[in-house]
Amino acid sequence: MKHVQLIDRHIPFRAARKPPGRRQRWRWEALAMNIVLFSVCLLVLFPVFYTIITSLRPPRLGLSRAFIPDTWSFDHYIRLLSTPRFPRYILNSVINSLGGALVTTVVSALAGYACARYTFSGRSLFLIFIMGMLLLPGLTNLIPLYKLASDLGLLDSYLIMIAIYSAYGVPFGIWVMKSFIERIPRELQEAAAVDGASPLQIMGYIVLPLARPGLVAVFLFNFVYNWNDFLTALIMLSSTAMKTATVGLFDFQNQLTGNENELLAAACVIIMLPGLVVFLIARKTFMRAMLEGAVKG
Repeated sequence: MKHVQLIDRHIPFRAARKPPGRRQRWRWEALAMNIVLFSVCLLVLFPVFYTIITSLRPPRLGLSRAFIPDTWSFDHYIRLLSTPRFPRYILNSVINSLGGALVTTVVSALAGYACARYTFSGRSLFLIFIMGMLLLPGLTNLIPLYKLASDLGLLDSYLIMIAIYSAYGVPFGIWVMKSFIERIPRELQEAAAVDGASPLQIMGYIVLPLARPGLVAVFLFNFVYNWNDFLTALIMLSSTAMKTATVGLFDFQNQLTGNENELLAAACVIIMLPGLVVFLIARKTFMRAMLEGAVKG
């Protein structure tokens, strides 16, 4: 007769512990990773911090003096904002960047929804074409776009800038929205259809609210890209009244005489603020979109 050895149930279960040497190695690896991340953050943020400090220096102090000035001055910001041209540059950038980002987001949402939820003739070919558009460098389109805008009489206008920015951002936006909409269960759409909702109502009241992180990501990416664009605005816009902030800053830098680095730094800070404000407002939804995209990938 075989004897069966019983295990005492009252003996507490002890989880396996890492050997001391492994725990110590893990701590050193975490410390090294934190040092690397801190160094990268410091390397990225130091130019921004130095630009802000320089913009608050008294006039004509220069860049070779003390890193932290003894006195702070806002005269450079007052001088810039009192100049009629500089606020105009900011307004032009807001109109072009915001208009292009909004059009891109709307078109990307509609096209992404169609590609994610419907099967139609040429769908695969259309997606391959969109992927090919992402691989084309933007510089190759500037000369044909300039010729087309000149023939249509659209140079030096908000319309041509918004159209170009929208066309640049739509291919990327379609893939992002398609990825987010495909994650939404089809059962929700089918249940709404059974209740009598139209396809437009399903998209507007069910699908797009659930895909809001993707919408925010598309809008934010395109707004920042449009805001920082220099070459397209330099070629398409020639009059002073229509120049954007980046082109206006380039002209403003060429017009400075003598040691006016503090004024130039103040102009850089003012141009940087709108994009920073938009990101801070949408940062939570944007980070959620990045995390969901990483999990899906």
